[in-house]
Amino acid sequence: MVGKDFEVISHTADTGIRAYGATLAECLANTARGMFSLFADLDDLKPEKVYPLRVEGDGHEDVLAAWLEELLFLHEVEGVIFCRFEVEDVAETHLVANAYGQAMPAGFEPIGPPIKAVTYHGLGVGHGPEGWWAQAIFDV
Repeated sequence: MVGKDFEVISHTADTGIRAYGATLAECLANTARGMFSLFADLDDLKPEKVYPLRVEGDGHEDVLAAWLEELLFLHEVEGVIFCRFEVEDVAETHLVANAYGQAMPAGFEPIGPPIKAVTYHGLGVGHGPEGWWAQAIFDV
């Protein structure tokens, strides 16, 4: 592992995350945490409610996109900001996880632009000598 959970990557008109983990599960949890850290200070949040999730896809990249899209959907529909992620099972075709968060506080002001969507541009998942990495670019 490279010694950090995730980093923000620059992109011409959007923003992105490159996350790392010793395992694929840890890497995908860090990708979700990185995504939410783009617009909220997660250290100030309390994981008051748990959302059990299962997503499916045709390969690691599809599973990553489905995972992040489901979290964004719940953020928009339920008004929740997620701050903790536990990926319990992940394979080429599915991911099972718990996402913990709290309702957006009254008067919530994002620290960055809201994320509109996960793009397939630059989306990737891979494994190297230092562990797993995942990358996602977001439409803001």
